[in-house]
Amino acid sequence: MMSEHVQSIPSTHLFPKWTTLLRFLILGLALVAGICLNEQGFLGSRLQYLSPFKIQQVKIISEWPLTISEVQSWLPILEGKSLLQVKPEEIIASLKQRPWIEHVTIKKQYPDRLWIEVETKRPRALSVIKGIAYFIDPNGNVIEKARPRILKSLDVPFLTVSTDHAKWNISSILTMTEQFKTISHAKYSISQVILGNYPYFKIFLDNPKLEVLLNIENWESQSRILENLLLDPPSQIGQPQRINLIFPKKAVVSIHN
Repeated sequence: MMSEHVQSIPSTHLFPKWTTLLRFLILGLALVAGICLNEQGFLGSRLQYLSPFKIQQVKIISEWPLTISEVQSWLPILEGKSLLQVKPEEIIASLKQRPWIEHVTIKKQYPDRLWIEVETKRPRALSVIKGIAYFIDPNGNVIEKARPRILKSLDVPFLTVSTDHAKWNISSILTMTEQFKTISHAKYSISQVILGNYPYFKIFLDNPKLEVLLNIENWESQSRILENLLLDPPSQIGQPQRINLIFPKKAVVSIHN
């Protein structure tokens, strides 16, 4: 009688190719996970060499008074870095610490471009603080120290707070100066604003020179009277030298002698 001899085969030899492929697959997944989880570490620093999205061009758009070169000097080195590694929120936070920058927009344009657009603050006045002139924004906040290059391109008034500093809302005063441009049809420009005992203040106009006394509490209701006196003064009084509008529905006009 013939007997059969069965030899057992170790399980490790049944599918050697499949197990090898599986090991490589697991290793590859682990590598990718490591890159994602350690983006700022050893593996993360090499993502730019693995990614096809290397930045070839950084396009900067900036508003006056900032130049493109100024904005560029505030940025980290981005060319050659992967677009996948760029974190817009970090760049935006860094740029907004600069004095003139109001808003920043960053756009990734695959495969190899990065767009950075900067909007700047609008100076509304100059104010002397401890002997130094500063640009003031529409909210009444300091932008930075006045620079001659920028001053040459501006037509903003000097703002002086004589008394009751805490009571004055600087933002409201600066809004008033902008409204005045509409009222005067650009015939006059404000050279100086002096905030005195609240709620009274003065504005000084150029071309021709004119002093106007106002009350911030009734400024809007008196604006129509002011507009008429500026644009069409009564012929019998001639060119006003001083207009007092601090009292409701009343104007006291002083003329040149």
